[in-house]
Amino acid sequence: MYTLRKKGSKISVVLFIVATVMCIGVFAFGGTATAKEYVYDGKVEHIFTHELVYDTDKAFSEGNSLRNCFDKDHLTASEFGKLLDSLYSRGYALISLDAALGNADIVMPRGKKPIVLSFDDMTYDTVGRGCIDKIIVSDGTICDYTARDDVKITRERENISILEKFIEDHPDFSVDGARATVCVNGYNGILGYRITPDCNVSDKIMKRDAESCKELVAELKRRGYTFASHTYYHKYFNGMSHADVEKDCAMWRKYVEPIVGETRVLCFPAGEHNAKSDKFGVFRKYGFDTFLCVGAGATDYERELSDATFIYRKPFDGTALRLYKKQYAQLVDCEAIYDSSRFRPYSYRGGYHC
Repeated sequence: MYTLRKKGSKISVVLFIVATVMCIGVFAFGGTATAKEYVYDGKVEHIFTHELVYDTDKAFSEGNSLRNCFDKDHLTASEFGKLLDSLYSRGYALISLDAALGNADIVMPRGKKPIVLSFDDMTYDTVGRGCIDKIIVSDGTICDYTARDDVKITRERENISILEKFIEDHPDFSVDGARATVCVNGYNGILGYRITPDCNVSDKIMKRDAESCKELVAELKRRGYTFASHTYYHKYFNGMSHADVEKDCAMWRKYVEPIVGETRVLCFPAGEHNAKSDKFGVFRKYGFDTFLCVGAGATDYERELSDATFIYRKPFDGTALRLYKKQYAQLVDCEAIYDSSRFRPYSYRGGYHC
């Protein structure tokens, strides 16, 4: 298990409350601010999305069994682009998760506020239903690829490719080359590449995809992306046994870690977890000490852990846009960016578990 700090000891765990974090961050500007910089000491927002829906006709059609899932848990490509526009216009700029969790001052360009971004799932196991097939490198550029479309390669359909294009156009949106943290599963591969036996492909395809995916990951890391475990099987914590958690972590280490590299960061599916559970000790065994969550903020127990950090993030998806307009007002006008091609009107108030 993780260690409870002694009563009265100095609190060193960084907390993200209602998906915002009180940060002691590190940023590589030589340690002191210049006339064009300042030391930021406020809350650092952390937001996340899942894969994007780009073909809304397919994704939201009555015949698509994933229609409700896509509506509740995903943004459209249009919404994500408008979200970036809004963040930029309001003075936000990306910093890395590592910068937010460091022990030095967060030094920002004057007029900029830090924000941390992460992407969850990123498997692309819904081919032909309105999401892309994979992320690729094309002529040295990060792109999205969809085999069934007339235009197969674009930079307009997925979060990573859209973000890369946005930073090219607005380089001051990324401080010190920061990008997003990519939280990937393993049960059906990552980033569109079938790299694990659960993908039910031949050994030849699995080996080919693993080699291609390693090259892509290396390029993404070179550009500033970091990687986290979103667990191997994407099962909810409360329904897993101790043996299930052990198997999940072992599968991640065997099949996904060789592709993305070691990471201390684990992202809980749906944010579901219980830090008091005996099962939590398995994560320590496998080297995880930074946990990405969703919700209202760390529990008292989590605050008292001296060797684990719990980061609470704001989700951006169809449900959040409809329900959290007031809570998200400092970041974006949710109603203004809402995609009218969704099958539910903005007035719909059903929640995540409706």
